[in-house]
Amino acid sequence: MKAIFKRELKAYFTSPIGWIFIGVFAFIYGFYFNQYVIELGFGDISNPLASGLLILVLLVPVLTMRLIAEERGSRTDQLLLTSPVSVTSIVLGKLFAALCVFLCAVATTLPYLAIIAVHGAPLWGKILGTYLGYFMLGLCFISIGIFFSSITESQIIALVVSLGVLLMFFLMANVPSVGIGVLDKAIALVSVTEHFEDFVIGVLKIENIFYYLSFSVLFIFLTIRSVEKRRWAN
Repeated sequence: MKAIFKRELKAYFTSPIGWIFIGVFAFIYGFYFNQYVIELGFGDISNPLASGLLILVLLVPVLTMRLIAEERGSRTDQLLLTSPVSVTSIVLGKLFAALCVFLCAVATTLPYLAIIAVHGAPLWGKILGTYLGYFMLGLCFISIGIFFSSITESQIIALVVSLGVLLMFFLMANVPSVGIGVLDKAIALVSVTEHFEDFVIGVLKIENIFYYLSFSVLFIFLTIRSVEKRRWAN
């Protein structure tokens, strides 16, 4: 897994994808920081980060689209699948590389904490909660993205399908109540923003952490099964 992780992480930074992802992320959240903290005077960065969730939905599929689809399209996955490396190690190595790039992007917001600490009174509970929520959300989104990258040879298809699914999860929060208890609960259950809101206000609930971990584990498992199916098919 370590070798896969290093290879994928190097690939991100020897190609434009990793730098573009980090650069766009830093630019957009810098804009939100200026709007909320500098102009409106909020004492933390929870609001800028929370306001940028849609941007996260749009960016993460770009990060994950190539992870497995690229190798399938170029047929280099044959060498990987016949190597003495377990499928689980392959999938986790790729996932952790994407997660590392994601965390590098999130780390570009850390200097803002120093600015807030110097010029105001940071609300550390909300700030730490939001960062934890971002980590859980990033892991969840990347897990979904790598699954769809594993079922196609086209990076574009992986990008479009991942984006569509993440948008669906994101927009669930805006679906009006239908008045049917079970259905309303189901809609709230799959809404990523419903579970993220508690993190933003500094409230940590086990069920919210379990929600994101469950989604992540489910899609990691599906990805492993998808890659294993291809290995045995060859």
